[in-house]
Amino acid sequence: MNGRSEAEVRLALRDWVRTHATVEVPETFDDHTSLIPTRYLTSLQIADLLLYVEELRGKCLDVASLRPGVFRDIDTVYATFLADGE
Repeated sequence: MNGRSEAEVRLALRDWVRTHATVEVPETFDDHTSLIPTRYLTSLQIADLLLYVEELRGKCLDVASLRPGVFRDIDTVYATFLADGE
């Protein structure tokens, strides 16, 4: 995670979503808030989020790790791609 703590990475992900959201993101937005059903992100923006996750990791994602639901919310994104120095 390029020397960043878990808290810093999660904050970076939340900030990225707020910056790229298609609708206004409320103050109640947190790591468990759904990203697509709430229309904060479109399915097309998930590709951009994937690239950002690769940037945070400092390496490419394993295509085998891409499966339905891994971009459901920030908590799932973090657990799937960024936890334990993935």
